[in-house]
Amino acid sequence: MRIGLVTGEYPPMEGGVGAYTRELGRALAAQGHDVSVFTREAAASADPGPVHVTTAVGPRWGWRTLGLIRRWALTRRLDVVSVQFQTAAYNMHPAIHWLPSRLGAVPVAVTFHDLRFPYLFPKAGRLRTAVVRRLARTAAGAITTNRVDERTLRDAWGIQNVAWIPIGSHVSTEPPRGYDRAAWRASLGVEPDDLLVS
Repeated sequence: MRIGLVTGEYPPMEGGVGAYTRELGRALAAQGHDVSVFTREAAASADPGPVHVTTAVGPRWGWRTLGLIRRWALTRRLDVVSVQFQTAAYNMHPAIHWLPSRLGAVPVAVTFHDLRFPYLFPKAGRLRTAVVRRLARTAAGAITTNRVDERTLRDAWGIQNVAWIPIGSHVSTEPPRGYDRAAWRASLGVEPDDLLVS
């Protein structure tokens, strides 16, 4: 399957959504999928790895970005596009909320990393909620990373196609070479059932 990931941040840029997107892309590629990422120019030095990274957005997202994403999706012949959504990652610009309707036949799934709105442009209130709700309603599917957002989408906004997928740590858990849990704990005087925090 050809999968596209759209994200407002991507390593080496700082941010949890970007770090998560990189790990998601690598995991999907490891399962044999052809994975592409669309993000900012600031991620131009991203390690290529098994994921194709397109860095086409300058310092700000905007309406022009929708055309760039559409061209990218058609050129890459994507089967599905997954938007990694967090309001601030898209410079608070409303354009990304119109992406599902702009991609036509390419289904768009949206992962809502956090529905809480940053304290920017506080008078936007209902308008901001309306455009985020629009994004959820026009998407082929919605994913939340926490139960509160899942309830908001399903119960308060009436979105039916919602899945809750909690995000785990993106820190690798592969032990170092020569690791022997029992021997290392014994060398520190730690009993097998003792809690050890490091």
